[in-house]
Amino acid sequence: MQNKINALARQTEASLQNISAASRMSPAKAWAEGTNVLAAFRMNPAHTEATLILLLKETLNYLDYSKSITADRDVLDAVHHLRDTFPAMKLEEWAIIMHRLKTGEYRPGYERLKLPELVDIFQQYEGERAAVREGNWNELKKHAPERLNDDQLDSLYENYKKRREAETKELQKGADIKRVPVKNGRWEHIPYPNSQPERDGEEGGHGVQSVHTPPGE
Repeated sequence: MQNKINALARQTEASLQNISAASRMSPAKAWAEGTNVLAAFRMNPAHTEATLILLLKETLNYLDYSKSITADRDVLDAVHHLRDTFPAMKLEEWAIIMHRLKTGEYRPGYERLKLPELVDIFQQYEGERAAVREGNWNELKKHAPERLNDDQLDSLYENYKKRREAETKELQKGADIKRVPVKNGRWEHIPYPNSQPERDGEEGGHGVQSVHTPPGE
């Protein structure tokens, strides 16, 4: 058990140290080799939080949209909300998403990038990841009968099913991490003493357009 904890600690530290380079990873490699964001928070909460805050702030500053998250407290709350809403994400996938925002592959409308738009973008990325993984499994099933008998194919599927169930259990472990309050599907600011977050109070559309769809992994 201790060996597994030590291995996860080393993996988390390596992911945090190399987060900039992770933006050049393929989504498939990031998913297969990356560090789960909730696991990283459990192993090293301060370093993980600081890394994701810096990653998000650099992206917001680079894009320089007219309607964006500006207050430090709002950036922190956004990181917490995205962490809790997308517990399956890997640290490396955060880096990929931020890189795609910078390159215009993900382009929110109306020069607006606040939390609702970020949620839409993370949902779009998860949808793309799920489509690729399902496509890979369908491709495996299509070719497997030529090489495997029924028992072997059933065993292959059971192993695949067990991996998916293990991933789900890992996500459920994040339940002990404090959730950002959400009301009517909208993010609520966490009150802090002597802190008044900056708000522009404006509402606008936030559909996300994908300028380029990356080829299937």
